[in-house]
Amino acid sequence: MDLNRLFFLLIIYSLQMTNAFSQQFIQTKQLDSISMFFKFGSAEVENPQRLIFRCNHIKATSGKIRIVSYTDTIGSQKSNKKLASKRLNAIAQLVKTTKLQSFVIDSINKNETRGGKKLADTSFRRVDVIFYSVEDKFQFNTPINLDINFESGTDIIIPSSTENLKTLLSMLQTDSTIRVQLNGHVCCRPGHELSVQRAERVKKFLISNGIKPTRIQCKGFSNTIPLVPYTDIENIHKNMRVEVVFIKS
Repeated sequence: MDLNRLFFLLIIYSLQMTNAFSQQFIQTKQLDSISMFFKFGSAEVENPQRLIFRCNHIKATSGKIRIVSYTDTIGSQKSNKKLASKRLNAIAQLVKTTKLQSFVIDSINKNETRGGKKLADTSFRRVDVIFYSVEDKFQFNTPINLDINFESGTDIIIPSSTENLKTLLSMLQTDSTIRVQLNGHVCCRPGHELSVQRAERVKKFLISNGIKPTRIQCKGFSNTIPLVPYTDIENIHKNMRVEVVFIKS
């Protein structure tokens, strides 16, 4: 996988936790986990080959590694926080010597945090390492609903759609080889001009945030392709939408 593609996926991964729209684009899966232990007051990894072996046997080609560091409660919290940070760095440097060196590392310093677990102090002289695969699940040249809604009869985007606009923007900023076609739709009655205006409104947002106009094409489909039946007000709002088609240059 090329670096542009990898960064593209990982940016969306970072948005996925808070944005339902971004969940259409990637799938994440926990692959494995391991706990690495340290001696009292030390940031030297015990049995580093154990972690190296585990990393080199992960089959995913793109992903993320979460490393979470703990300490015992001996000494001050300030000194333990420093020690936990050194342990995180030691694990991160070790991972970079393996085939997973391109994976994004997410470091969390939990220091003396116990989370309600009543274990011996020696059990917390450790760093937990969790491996995740991050893979795309969307197709190019296929319309994807942006879930961007408008005030009825206008091209004014409602505030709740802002996060989805930002997600689309992040995707285009991350991978400059991607172009998009924006498909505008209206509900209920024919309105080709309005459907185009809605697509153009999204385009205007992207351009105002630095995306080149040449990467964006707009089309209007009036009310000819409803997403869902017009059974209630919620469905009516779903049908007045803009979809995105990703095109690889």
